Amino acid sequence: MTSVFYVEPELVIALNRRAIFVNPNDLQIFKEILLPEDLTKCGLVAEANEDGEQDNEKSHKQNQTKEQPTIQHVKMSPNRQMVAITTSGQKAVLLYTLRPEHAKLVSVRNLARASSAVTFSPDSKRLLVCDKTGDCYEYSCEDFEAAPKILLGHLSIVYDVLWSRDEKYIVTCDRDDKIRVTNYPETAEIHTYCLGHKEFVAGVTLLNDDTLVSISGDKTLKIWNYKEGKEVKSLELPAPGIKLALKRKDSNKFELAVLLHQPNECVVLYQISIGDNGQWEVSSGDVLSFPDVICCNITYAEERLYVVGVVNDHLTIRLSPQSPEAPENWLSVMEEQFKDCTWTPEDISAWFKKKFDNVSEYLERKKRRIEEKQK
Repeated sequence: MTSVFYVEPELVIALNRRAIFVNPNDLQIFKEILLPEDLTKCGLVAEANEDGEQDNEKSHKQNQTKEQPTIQHVKMSPNRQMVAITTSGQKAVLLYTLRPEHAKLVSVRNLARASSAVTFSPDSKRLLVCDKTGDCYEYSCEDFEAAPKILLGHLSIVYDVLWSRDEKYIVTCDRDDKIRVTNYPETAEIHTYCLGHKEFVAGVTLLNDDTLVSISGDKTLKIWNYKEGKEVKSLELPAPGIKLALKRKDSNKFELAVLLHQPNECVVLYQISIGDNGQWEVSSGDVLSFPDVICCNITYAEERLYVVGVVNDHLTIRLSPQSPEAPENWLSVMEEQFKDCTWTPEDISAWFKKKFDNVSEYLERKKRRIEEKQK
């Protein structure tokens, strides 16, 4: 999985075992993180043996042949003091302090399962990690010895998660078409649901304190008053939506980029604003084409929209046609940083619901029985 996001002044690109923090306006690399080959050597707790004791020697031998840890998700804290990395292979969540240290590893904690979505609390004191079974765990970013707490759970994989700005709600979306708004810290209480999508909900992002936008595999984009669970706007996408990125132009005007599950014409841009009547308005989509690239992620960095994808099993970085040009050689230099990384994008078709038709088979068997009796 590749991660790309921008937190001024750093654009972060991560793949395989490496994350780099770069200046999008010149060729400066601020810092980089390279995952250790064996996380048990830097603090990952070994699995318990049959007697319930930690068998570090056995664990070390197993990890010599075990798949190396690879980056699943990367997230920077709102105060820009910390970055969280979740890994697969050796499943863990790693916390690094960014200032004044040069990305210093301060915590390595076990994950029960691979992560599917990650976010920090607005005050940067807690980290929320959702996994592929639908469970969401809270990790302390102050007490590294504290055990994680399970806050809430879904019956299917959670694809995105966010905390409301006032920290009163946690919003999650899943493969079962749901957007769930959970009270915090009393997470046993569900505040409301935003229901209306017919396929997996791939991403959500806030427009303001009361409003969020969602994209789905059902080829729709919806705007919600999420505190009331009320849909206020819906429009058709050209194809299923799998990633989104938001750029704020002013308090009530936004540009939204949606990554689509289709080849070539795989990004669409929308202008979102509040009209004179106080209602949300969305422009007709401007479709962008990236031929021969399997596009996997998108992000805004200042006025540029970056698209990260795969060409011949290697990472490539492209800019949208409307974006200002990158500094000379910037794109090729960034791609060069990952030249040794080969990877295969996730098969998004597995996100869709499988349709089972057991009625036709039953009717065919019934027909054969009737024919046999008539003989």
